[in-house]
Amino acid sequence: MNTKTFKADSTIQTLQLVQNELGSDAIVVSMREVPVGPLWNPWKKSAVEVVAASLAEASGIQKPAPAQMDFVEERPEIEWEIPATKKPVKLPPPLKLNLNPLAPHSAPVVDSVRITEPAAPTNDRYSPPALKKIHQQLIQQGVESSLIENLLDLALETLSPSTLADVEACKRSVIQLMGAELRVQKGAGAFVSNNVVCVIGASGSGKTSVIAKLAIYFREHFKKSVIWVCADTVRMGAIAEAKSYTDALGLDLKLVYTPQDLKEILNAPQANEIFLVDTPGYNPCNEKQMIELGALLSEMPGRCTYLVAPATTKESDLFQLSASLGVFNLDGLIVTKLDETYTFGGLYNFTRRNQIPLGYFSSGRETSRHLEVADPARLVSALFGKEWNK
Repeated sequence: MNTKTFKADSTIQTLQLVQNELGSDAIVVSMREVPVGPLWNPWKKSAVEVVAASLAEASGIQKPAPAQMDFVEERPEIEWEIPATKKPVKLPPPLKLNLNPLAPHSAPVVDSVRITEPAAPTNDRYSPPALKKIHQQLIQQGVESSLIENLLDLALETLSPSTLADVEACKRSVIQLMGAELRVQKGAGAFVSNNVVCVIGASGSGKTSVIAKLAIYFREHFKKSVIWVCADTVRMGAIAEAKSYTDALGLDLKLVYTPQDLKEILNAPQANEIFLVDTPGYNPCNEKQMIELGALLSEMPGRCTYLVAPATTKESDLFQLSASLGVFNLDGLIVTKLDETYTFGGLYNFTRRNQIPLGYFSSGRETSRHLEVADPARLVSALFGKEWNK
């Protein structure tokens, strides 16, 4: 018995080819689904391959008159769940085909042929609803996309299904994962590594108010005798501002006009004294001002140096500031004006990518309050809408 092979996109098309070629009394020897398309294509479609033979040729009898093909529709309840999207997809109802209703004993009947189509590719990478919501919030906050992808991939690998199904529980776990990626200054809030603490930063970053808050914090928590050293003697009103702070707090004020003045002040410190040095605000794009700052800092070789940066600063400017002032061996970062913005994505990107550890957080105008030891989870929580002063 001679057989022929037919191939088409669907069962109906293939069987119609069999009928046209061999007649309605053809015998279907075998039927199977085969992939079509290039081997490298992961989304190859399926085709139906049918091997058939003519009954008349096999038995030597005359072909009967062609019969009408009857198609009987069935509507079974078929649901196929795609693992990537978890959305049920209903397939079209299968067809019942009788090739030769006049000779049922000689012609095979194909009953309820089911065709399975491959799942289409999807861009919906994170199927749990909790991760979808977190992904959207971080994008709106301006967190770098590569950091988000790495984070959510880690969440999918490490979090339990029950946690991924609970939005709040998933958010708490993601906050812990994100906070663990941020560096924190060792010993911040526990001890002072040197008796000379210096703050540097651009103009308007809030250095003077930070000095006042650090003075109160060190005096109350470390029982230190604080001496305010004002090297910002160029800016108009800087000396008057420093004097008003020291008078209100009961601190000694020392004025510095040249690097030699600073050297003489720090020459013989007492054991329990700590010097808080307020430097002038410098333009990181001005080479001359950077040289002047370097000459001032060279008189304090064992200092603890903090970079003061407002949370309202653009991400690109934060990296520029760090690149310019990072040559002075920064020990920590003090973030100011955290209560003046609702967007913290740029600050998170900076602290995540930068090597400067977090030291303190500052917010509000009240000198005696709103200075806290840096907590990474506190910063990450702000990405999810938790206002800083609440």
